[in-house]
Amino acid sequence: MSDVGLTPVMGDDDRTAARALSLRGARPPAKVPGYEQEQFLGHGAYGEVWTAVNRNSGRRVAIKFFTRRGGLDWSALAREVEKLRYLFSDRYVVQLFEVGWESDPPYYVMEYMENGSLEEYLCAHRPTVAEAAGLFREIAVALVHAHDKGILHCDLKPANVLLDSDRKPRLADFGQSRLTNEMAPALGTLFYMAPEQADLSATPDARWDVYALGAVVYRMLTGAPPHRGDAGASAVTSGTLDAQLAAYRKLILSAPKSDAHRAVPGVDAGLAAVIDRCLDPSPGKRFANPQAVLTALDAWNVQRVRRPILWLTGFTFAALFLAMALFGQYLFRTTVNTAAQGVESRALEANRFAAETEARQFAAQIQLRWVQLESMARNAQLREFLMRGARLKDDPEAGPKLDQLLAERKARGDKQFADADKSSLWFATDAGGFQRGSAPTVPGSRHVYRGYRDYFHGLGERPSSAPPPPGIVRAPHRSVAYRRERPTGERIWSVAFTVPIAADAPGASPVGIAGMTIDLADAPPDRSDHFAVLIDTRPDAKNNRRGLILRHPYWAEMDGDPDPPLYYADEVVTWADEVTRGGDERAPFAGGAEYTDPVSLPSGAAPGRAGYEGKWLASVRRVRVGPDQIDTGWVVLVQERRDAALQPVRDLQWRLGYVAVAATVLVLVLVALMWAGMVSVMGGSSASPVTRLLRRWAGVPTSGTAGGSSLPAAPTARGTATPTPTPGERGA
Repeated sequence: MSDVGLTPVMGDDDRTAARALSLRGARPPAKVPGYEQEQFLGHGAYGEVWTAVNRNSGRRVAIKFFTRRGGLDWSALAREVEKLRYLFSDRYVVQLFEVGWESDPPYYVMEYMENGSLEEYLCAHRPTVAEAAGLFREIAVALVHAHDKGILHCDLKPANVLLDSDRKPRLADFGQSRLTNEMAPALGTLFYMAPEQADLSATPDARWDVYALGAVVYRMLTGAPPHRGDAGASAVTSGTLDAQLAAYRKLILSAPKSDAHRAVPGVDAGLAAVIDRCLDPSPGKRFANPQAVLTALDAWNVQRVRRPILWLTGFTFAALFLAMALFGQYLFRTTVNTAAQGVESRALEANRFAAETEARQFAAQIQLRWVQLESMARNAQLREFLMRGARLKDDPEAGPKLDQLLAERKARGDKQFADADKSSLWFATDAGGFQRGSAPTVPGSRHVYRGYRDYFHGLGERPSSAPPPPGIVRAPHRSVAYRRERPTGERIWSVAFTVPIAADAPGASPVGIAGMTIDLADAPPDRSDHFAVLIDTRPDAKNNRRGLILRHPYWAEMDGDPDPPLYYADEVVTWADEVTRGGDERAPFAGGAEYTDPVSLPSGAAPGRAGYEGKWLASVRRVRVGPDQIDTGWVVLVQERRDAALQPVRDLQWRLGYVAVAATVLVLVLVALMWAGMVSVMGGSSASPVTRLLRRWAGVPTSGTAGGSSLPAAPTARGTATPTPTPGERGA
């Protein structure tokens, strides 16, 4: 006990000392193999407690070091370990893991309860009556488990009840515990132990734990254990041990019964009666054991709900059917709509991730192309060729050598790409806009003027007859897309990437450009209801209109068409302009939840394409290149057919409809049966044989009072209880 005996309580002084030790970096008394000691928790009559972590499992434990050898009852400690071994694996008891008796100082490793003790909880929080009743029952169950294994705790108090991660109580500190066949006395804690326990010649009894259990719940409800504030209580804590014990027995036996718990709002007469019987000074009038307390608590719970249940259930059943009629459809629609919104939200999030991934991969390819071209632009031989300009015509060997140089670079660069992503053409153009070489060699293209092309000047595509542009590109550039005819006759979208070739003199105009063309081939998607689209937000070469769709499944359907229809994503262009003006690029696409595929709509003289109608879930991301996030003007859009994404919700809607009809019929039948059974069992009449059978099956007296006594009868012998049967029970 805290005031008498060996059981310590960590008070304010102890907590202050613990904080001081933690702040000055105190070390544990000994190193425990296999554990990493962490934090000092507190100290008491036995020594110190530290937290530690098992190196193998990562489990956090508490290690109890017995550093105070002077006056320490080693037999009591051995008893505690012995009792914990008996209770191994019991979830209501703080578990013992290891014992280090050979260590200096000795220790044992036990389960760590991160929510501390019930004592600490009560110091910071006054539980409600419902919380106190719940803890009351849980602690009673824990005592039942211990008693069933032949162990009497003998020192139950809030400090010896620890709270696990779910704030469920666990019994701890079995230093004063006794086996049921032991005769040695055991002292508990003042104001928590039974009066007959405060005797050094007393024989352990199960009713000691019953009294302590009542004192614990009394403390939870009132804030102090029974009789702590009574007149004469101060004499209990002074003098010799025998004098304190005698004063304590006299106080408990002579003082009026503690009744502060009856004034607590929410404590009814039934609960108060259970507590009073636990705290009865006379062992013969007390509950015989914790199991009897548990039975009384369960009976109180039944009694508590029994009174209003008959009239309340009738009203509830009527309200239930009315609510089902009024809100059934509303709840059904709400459930379906919530599921649809959840599925839609997850689909949009997945599409955003897919669009971001697609844009990032595409940007990585573009960056690698520019890196290859910049490496090519630093080639001194290439610079020399382009600086000669028109004079290359006079050297019949220069053109083939330039083509060979470009071919070697193209072969080296294409090794880093799959066949579908390899470049179609590498070329070099001088500062005058004349193409001087290409790989593969294109007959008739050498020394041809290309200065009107967007890839040369970066000002947009111009007619071949336009005046020469004011200059050439000064940074890596992506041209507008254009239609190119392959040797097979197929026309396909292509784009050119170019970089300037710097002159030898600093600040001088570039001597030309190095570039390559890439075909934007479009293969059919794996799924016709979910695919990625590439959109150019810069003006295109044909109509000077923004939002041209370059990659889309419909292009695979246009194979062989010399003049396929063009479609433009105006909604994506609007989004891109908002981002350019400072909008959040990662914000959801405005048309994402109900996006209409432009390919399904007429475009000029071209009709909408069949198969792309309806609403789509769409997400978009810009294609940005490099650490500086250079905007390429391209946007990747990932779209998924909304009906396909929500098909599981539609299936759920039909299934819920069928289930709702079946559930309504089933509920009607069950409610009718339940009401009839409840009336039979809970009512006071036993008129029919069926009623009597139901009442006997439910354990309710079949005659006399309907409820019976809420408390078991007084025990007739130590550790047992013989309830007095009702007249109806005798007859049964």
